Amino acid sequence: MRFSIGMRNIKTAVAVLLCVLISFALKLEYPFYAAIATVIAMESSITSSYAAGKNRTMGTLVGAAFGGLFAFIEPHNAYLSALGIVYVIAVCNLLKWNKSVSIACIVFLAIMLNLRDGEPAFAYALHRVLDTLLGIGVAVLVNYFLIPPKHDRNLEKARLTVRRHLSSLARQLLRQGGGIHISPLKKDLASLQKACDTYKEEFDLAKNKSHDLVSRIEQELDVYRNTYSHMRMIRLLTDPDPQGVASLGTSLLQASNQKAESALAPESQAVIYRYHVACILGELQTLGLMVPTDIAYPLEDIAQSDTFLSSETRQQTNSEKTLENDRSPVTQRS
Repeated sequence: MRFSIGMRNIKTAVAVLLCVLISFALKLEYPFYAAIATVIAMESSITSSYAAGKNRTMGTLVGAAFGGLFAFIEPHNAYLSALGIVYVIAVCNLLKWNKSVSIACIVFLAIMLNLRDGEPAFAYALHRVLDTLLGIGVAVLVNYFLIPPKHDRNLEKARLTVRRHLSSLARQLLRQGGGIHISPLKKDLASLQKACDTYKEEFDLAKNKSHDLVSRIEQELDVYRNTYSHMRMIRLLTDPDPQGVASLGTSLLQASNQKAESALAPESQAVIYRYHVACILGELQTLGLMVPTDIAYPLEDIAQSDTFLSSETRQQTNSEKTLENDRSPVTQRS
């Protein structure tokens, strides 16, 4: 465990500070709601902050509308509170505002249960909406102007991580002829895809976003995924569990709508293994990564062994037939 304070942590604290100071300056009665809104809206990117703020705003509008209406009828009523929750969730689902359901219920209950005696219900609901808008606005502005996220740097970092792990795992896999755990590479690819999507979707007022970088990363992602697929096939072929190879042959035959009666022959497995090795080497060369030279071909040894055994079996069978033929005349004469 390592204690650390990240930039998002600091920006959230700054946003809360500004919300409280602005609430005091405007003499708002409940700065709590503005501070809560800014904490929820502070995300790792400006676009995410806007999306979270939008969802909170929509939920606040629904919750405030029903909260003001039901509190106008009778605040602090347990049965009306439960009935109101039903209507709030139903309306959010009807409008397909699924991500706003929770906050809509919270705002509804805040109005329904916190309204003081003699306080106008609809005025209280309007103040909750304004508090929310204040908190969201502060979060987005702080996220944009106070050391905005360096998504291009994060994208390049994720890309280098994939390249480093891909090169290392491919070299080990080909050198040992299988037996290498490659699932961490799949997680790296998911992280790179997420970083690329964030970079593409990020709000860019200064027009500094590079579309060439996005295009290059997306092309590389295709090559990375292809390489991972070939590495995974090698793992399936060289899996120590014999049922794994059998199921591989069965699945390949079933995919082509043929009747699968047995697993792939060792000679066929060796050919498939060589094909995927060649594909991996080609992809590594395309990416400009180091191409390994010491490559193991374990399936060829198995195929040669099976061929030798089959040859011995055939010779033994032929010898037995010859002996039977030699004996048959003798048996007839006797």
